[in-house]
Amino acid sequence: MRSKLLVVGTIAHDTIKTPYAKVERILGGSATHIALASSMFNLDCSIISIVGNDFEEKHLDLLREKGINTSGISISKKGKTFHWSGEYFSDMKTRKTIDTQLNVLEEFEPKVVKELSSPDFLVLANLHPEIQISALNQIKNRPRLIVLDTMNFWIENFPSPLKNIISMVDVISINDEEALMLTGENSIIKAVNKIIKMGPKFVIVKEGDKGASFFDNSQSFFVPSFSVKEVIDPTGAGDSFIGGFVGYLAEQDQILVETIKKGMIHACAMGSFIVEKFGCENLINLSTESIKLRVKTIKELTNFETNNIKN
Repeated sequence: MRSKLLVVGTIAHDTIKTPYAKVERILGGSATHIALASSMFNLDCSIISIVGNDFEEKHLDLLREKGINTSGISISKKGKTFHWSGEYFSDMKTRKTIDTQLNVLEEFEPKVVKELSSPDFLVLANLHPEIQISALNQIKNRPRLIVLDTMNFWIENFPSPLKNIISMVDVISINDEEALMLTGENSIIKAVNKIIKMGPKFVIVKEGDKGASFFDNSQSFFVPSFSVKEVIDPTGAGDSFIGGFVGYLAEQDQILVETIKKGMIHACAMGSFIVEKFGCENLINLSTESIKLRVKTIKELTNFETNNIKN
């Protein structure tokens, strides 16, 4: 039986400027990227989110064509879809937010209907911690794995509810700067140890184009990223990483250290695809064979035993 994945997060219109080009109001958002990445695996994925009266039906059709259940996406007639505008600079690592229009996201109150309330895997994507808590409280049975993503804005402005939701999840995915900010520590090891004491079993620290590290209370390992020829748009790379990680684990009978290692490899592979084109384009047109080839390359770069890993 296929595992059920529920993603609670944003669906957005993104306007992105890079040294190469500018695109306006393309499909984006944390839930979109996670769901599209995970749809490349053998699972049933559903999204809970909200869009406005300007959201085109073709985007919903695209998600459905990828096998993603959109019944949990509310369409508000009262306003427009969440819109983010940002600019990347020449190193393609530094960016600034030009404009954030929450629009209907301000009124978002997640409603987990009965048919979506018992997922095997739950991803609480980048959202206000209070919304993440509300969604989790509506889940009927404890999922096999609950993954949380957050960002510096929530760390700085809503530390109390954020620490509350952190205590309720199995995995937190966070970048290196955010880990230090969350804990007030000056080293990643100290920061991770403090985060684990907050409640999660596992901590994933994303390190951009270097790769990502996995930690539990007894061990850690690092998985390098895949070096793409050219980064066109880094937006959504972390979300696609999560989609690959959860997507792979959802295919497995058990969540063990070895399967997590393989999940991290698939996560790094999926995170590398999205940066090669603007928005979701690369995820939309991705082939299984392309994923296998990229996973094989990353396996060869890892510093732990992968001889018996199967695609």
